[in-house]
Formats: sequence, structure tokens, C-alpha cells
Amino acid sequence: MASTMLVPVAALAQDQGLDETYYLGEIVISTITDGGENATNVEAANTAGSRVPINPQELPRSVTTLPKELFEAQGARNLEEAVAYSPGISTGTYGQDDRYDEFILRGFESQSSGIYRDGMPQRLVDFAAWRTETFGVDSVNILRGPTSDLYGANQPGGLLNVVSKRPQFTFQGEAIATTRSHGGLEMGVDVTGPLSDTVAYRFIALGNKFGTKYDAVDTGRVYIAPSLTYTPTDQTTFTVFGQYMKDDVGDVYINVPEYGSLEPNGNGQWSTDLYTANPDYNDIETKQSYLGYELEHEFDNQLSFVSRARYAQNEWDMRTNYAASFVNLSYLLGAPVGLPSDVDTGVMSLLDVDQEVDSFNADNALHYKFESDRVSGQLAFGVDYFKMESDYKSTSGYAGERNYVTGAVTNFLAGSFPTNLSTERKTDLDQIGLYASGHASIGDQWIINGGLRLDRVNYGAKGYLTNLDTSVTNFDHDMKDTLPSANLSVGYNVSPSTMVYGSLSNSFNLPLAGMKANGDALDVEKAIAGELGMKYTAPSGQTTFNMALFNIEKNDAVFDDPSSNSPIVYTQVGKVRSQGIELEVTHDFGNGLSLFGSATYTDAEITEDATYGGNKVARVPDIAAALFAEYQLPQVAGLTIGAGARYTGSRYADVANTYDMKSVMLFDASIRYDWNDWQFMLAARNLADKEYVGYCHGNTLTGNAVLDSVSGGCVYGEGREFTLTARKFF
Repeated sequence: MASTMLVPVAALAQDQGLDETYYLGEIVISTITDGGENATNVEAANTAGSRVPINPQELPRSVTTLPKELFEAQGARNLEEAVAYSPGISTGTYGQDDRYDEFILRGFESQSSGIYRDGMPQRLVDFAAWRTETFGVDSVNILRGPTSDLYGANQPGGLLNVVSKRPQFTFQGEAIATTRSHGGLEMGVDVTGPLSDTVAYRFIALGNKFGTKYDAVDTGRVYIAPSLTYTPTDQTTFTVFGQYMKDDVGDVYINVPEYGSLEPNGNGQWSTDLYTANPDYNDIETKQSYLGYELEHEFDNQLSFVSRARYAQNEWDMRTNYAASFVNLSYLLGAPVGLPSDVDTGVMSLLDVDQEVDSFNADNALHYKFESDRVSGQLAFGVDYFKMESDYKSTSGYAGERNYVTGAVTNFLAGSFPTNLSTERKTDLDQIGLYASGHASIGDQWIINGGLRLDRVNYGAKGYLTNLDTSVTNFDHDMKDTLPSANLSVGYNVSPSTMVYGSLSNSFNLPLAGMKANGDALDVEKAIAGELGMKYTAPSGQTTFNMALFNIEKNDAVFDDPSSNSPIVYTQVGKVRSQGIELEVTHDFGNGLSLFGSATYTDAEITEDATYGGNKVARVPDIAAALFAEYQLPQVAGLTIGAGARYTGSRYADVANTYDMKSVMLFDASIRYDWNDWQFMLAARNLADKEYVGYCHGNTLTGNAVLDSVSGGCVYGEGREFTLTARKFF
């Protein structure tokens, strides 16, 4: 919740030649990476918390910076796992789903609009998600609370901003080789250095192919990320960067019967590695690429100019055949044996998706530094532009049955359900925003941070949806609106170690990926929020403690519709309120042991709605807590052990509060050995191999009484996996 993670240590900073350095044990990161007061304006623009340089610990908003060394030590394999120990955040909201990075911030699901790369949005529309290769990441910044004053449309719970590795003028390199407990190999290289006094390069490449807990599914990735930085003078910096990533994901988002996972089943408990989908038809292939630049020029009159732009393309090709519903086959055939809940068969559905998304970001701003005897700070005045076009086509329909006891594949329901339901949707979005953002220190005690923004939004979606009864819903949505947003945050330094602060914000979000059941467009979500907090850094620099109280109210909140079988049909409720408290602490004992912990209480409720009023918000746990410790053994030079625990409290899986998910505690561990220029690390996620249900949903093939009664599906959480990595630094 505040910007901790780390503790400033002046001596360490001087040894490393940095302006200011933070650390957690041996995990070190410079504020130049995370947007501190000595960062350039481009570097500040790449962070989540502010558009102008400011030491994160002095920012009167809730920010956490996670360096790559920290989430690598925790054994994180993707972005979702990288942020799992942070306050205010809940992950694994849909069980194991390697297609997406899914998370909730302060009671609101944020993966669709809340993942940024270098301060620019990567918005999800329909299926085409932007995935993150953490080997190309320097740090992840988490800004909790509304962010519309900075970036426009976003969920009011916050966002994740991924900061890319950039060229350095000092040569350094790293090569890695990794294997995992389900088999496979990954190899990668990261090299950066100078080409001349004014040009530096960075080249990152990685390739892998891994097995999964399902024998039928392997995953693979090719990742390439080159970049160049040109600094003709001390006042000008220009960087060009690119990325290409091709993934063969495989379908590991697997439903199992509700009866036999969440509820009892006469056939017994279903195994966590039961593959209920079609093992011969489970391909998901994605290609994403982008090309962009960053430019900063400082003038001689305290003015500077910052310009950034990026063009990106995402291609999503999915061919799957999954279990849409479950049944006791004997009841379906009219010769019942046992109970209806003794389900043994999955009713299969085809789902083929072709989607291409093209997007363009541009951001240009003037920055002005000011300083007097009592007041100093910086202002940014700018305009940014985001344009996105999506072309989505899908086909779905009945594809037979699979009996998970006998292995038989049948077509008993042929003719009962359609086999070719098509959907097409073209989405266009133009968002242009004018913003003013700034930060000021008044004397030694007062800090003011704030922003004003005005967005002009032009959104359109056109196409058709074929329903389960074969009727067709045509839609042609066109929305134009001007939407203001603002934030005012005030901090007061009670002492040199302690700041208290308060923040007020209003924000908006555009639900881009769906529509209402009648074909109407979803309304813009609007929110107001307040926050009170405290940030403490011990004079010794060995302890930080941060606390925040928050209250968010959002109108016209969007949720998946429990009464619809379509993935693009949603429902909107009248008003949602999310309130709670977040705690975050780091401590270095000075003997090789260091801690990073967080705890969050969230009360998220639908306060106004004719259908769902009084219900809890879907998938939001009441309590979430995490603690990670690292210990450098003094008896063995270079040996470090790590251990972590993550607790997710009880929550409801759907907005109707039908499925009550039990709380779960998961344990992680790692052991690392550093020797000369080598590092070897063995890490484990879910070390105890805890079996638990992460998500459940109702029947998606309505209209059959037997199916409607017992056909719900659930998704298990991810089981234990070991990762062994060797690194060579040069």
C-alpha cells in the first residue's frame, strides 16, 4: 500500500554509485528504475504512481514497487504470481488459467483495463489478452485506488504497470537455463551495453517448451525484445524499443464437475489432473508484437519535453473443445442409476476464436520544475491518445459427450443443441485525454500531489451474436462522451520518518468487451473514492510500515451474467461499495533475515440493485494476507533460503452468491546459491500441493432439466510446481 518494498540505505547507495537505493535483504533496486525523485521524466512516466519524478515513499498515494529480484526469489513464473504477495490484491480468481493474468485490486477485477506496459495501456477486449514475459521485466509497479486522473479509463481499484528492461551504458549480460517439475526446458539471454559514447543497446531473447500437469498439453514461447538508446547530449535521450512474442498456450483452463470437486459425488473425488476437455483439440496460439519510442529533451529554462508512442498488434487463435456441462449419463438416457449428483459425463462444446487487435498509443507532455524558499516541485501538462481496433469472430456448439469413468465418447444429445453458433464483433475505441499533473513540497512538512484530466471518448461495437436457441441478436453500439476525472492527495510529515496523507478521486471505466442480454451497450462505470494512509520508514532504514483505509463507490458495475451462456453477455448492477484496510511491512533484522508482508481486509458489497442488492461482490475475498522471508545463511557464503505463505479468505464465485469458495493457505519456498558469476535457484509454488477449488460456475447449456439440476463446473487452483534455474552473469 504505500510505496515500500524497500528501505533506503545511504552507504549502500554510495557504494553502488546510485542516487538512492532501496533493498530487501540482498534484493536491490534503484529509484531510477521505479520513478524516484532522481529519475528522468521518461522514467517517471513509465511508472504507475505519478507523471513527474517523486520518491515513491513521499507520494501521498498507495504504490508498491516490486523489483524482478523479489518475485524471482518467490518463484513467480508470470505477472499474476509476481504480484501475489502485495497488499490490496487477490490473484487466482478463476483457478488455474494460463491464458490470462487475473487479479482483483481493492475489490474490482482489473485485468481487462488495468495492465500497463511502461505507462501505456494494454487493454483486453473479448479474448485477446496481452501476456507478460517476466524475463524482459525490470520491475512491476502497483498503484492502488483510482487512476483516471493519470491515464483515463480504468477500474477504480488500481492498475499494474510493467517496467521493461532498458539499454544501459555499462556492459552486463545474463544467460539462463530453466526446467520445471512437469518437464521441459527454457533458455534465454539478456545483454546490454554501449555501442559508442552516445548509443547503448539491449537484446533479450528467450525460448521454452514446458509440460503441464495434463499429459495432453504442452506450452511453448518465443520472446525477442531489442532496444536502442541514443543520447547525443546530456539533455536529450531517445530510445527505440520492440517486442515479439509467440505463445502456444494449450488449453489448461479445465472445468471439472461441481459434484466431485466442490460437492460430494458417489463416484468419488475428481483428480486435479483430470483433463475434461478434448486432448486432440486444445490449441491456443497467440502472437503479440509492438514497436515504439521514448524521447526526452531538457531545455535550459526548467522546461522539458517528453514524447512517447507505441504501435501494438495482438493475434489470438483458439481451437478448443471443452466440457460445458456435466451430468449423470444414466439420468440423461432415462434409466437412472444412483443420484443425479453422481455425475460422470461432460457435455462438450466447441469454441473456436479468431481475433486481431491493433492499438496505438501516443503521449506528449511539457514538464516544468519550480523552486522557491518554501515550495518546490514539478508540473506536467500533456495530451495522450489511445486508439484500438478489434476484429473478433467465434464459433461454438455441441460436440458430443465424454464419460470420465469409462472413457467413452458419444453423441447422445445430437440434435438437442446446435453445433454451429457464430458471433462476430468489431470494436473501435478512440480516447484522447488532456491532463495536468503535479507534485509540490511546501516546507519540510506538507506535500501536495494531484491531477486533472478531461477525456473525449468515441466507442463503437458492431456485429451479431447467435444465441443457444439459434436466434440472432444484432447490435450496433455508438457512444461519444466527454469524461472528467481528478485526484487530490495531501501528505503531512509528522516527523522525518512518518507521513500521514489523504486522497480524494473520481474516475471512470469503459466496459469494452461485452453487452447486455438484450443487445444494448454497457454503460460507462463511474466511481468516487477516498483514502487515508500512513507511511513510516525507521531512521535506521531497516523497517517500513504502511497502512491505508479506503472507500470506493462505483455506479453501473459490470459482472458476468449468471443467466447467460455467452462469454460476451454481462449484467450491470446499480452500485457497488468496496471499503477496507491494507497493511504492508518490510523489516531487515540485520543478521541476514528480511521480511516482506501484507494483509488486506475488504468489504465489497452490491449496495443498490433490484436483483443482486445485498450480495457480496463476486470473487473478492474478505481477508488476504501474505508473508515472504529471506535468510542469508552466515555459515555458508552465497546460500539464501526463502519461504512464503499466501492466505486467501472465503469469497463467492459469482454475483448471485451461489458458489461459496473456501479459504485457502498456500506455501512457497526457494533456495538460492550464488557462486562467482553463477546463480542456482530451486523454487516451489504451492509447496504442500494443496488441492482446492478456485472458481465455480453454473450450467452453460441451458434448456435441459437434467443438465440444469447438476451440471455446474469448477476449476481447481494451481498445484505444486518446482522450477530449477541456472544463471550466468557476465
